Amino acid sequence: MATLPSRGLMQGNSRPPFQLLFIIFIVLFLIFISWYMTYESVMEDTVDQLKLYLMISPLLLLLAVRCCWSKTGIPTIPLPPSEPNAIHRAGSSPWGVGLLVILLLLMISYQSTFHDHWFPLLRRN
Repeated sequence: MATLPSRGLMQGNSRPPFQLLFIIFIVLFLIFISWYMTYESVMEDTVDQLKLYLMISPLLLLLAVRCCWSKTGIPTIPLPPSEPNAIHRAGSSPWGVGLLVILLLLMISYQSTFHDHWFPLLRRN
């Protein structure tokens, strides 16, 4: 039987052809791009869930501390005893009221921005 002549592809010190390396590079690049797109969408979902958790965590922490310090284990809010005409004696600073009005006006004017940053899961597409 006749054997085919060897072209040097099976020898130990020969390099693969440039075209084969280029094709392997393109295939690996396409695999990386598809993996990155999947990774990016998973990371966006994770960040959205993390933002929601970070919004709720201070409230949960306060409730946990309140339950631990409470004698009954049920969170309660202590209210001072009411006095007659107490509402008429309670004064407030005009500077505090002014700052509160300015804060509310800023929040109303930038309402959509606050909604996008604070509540990304409730965003309407």
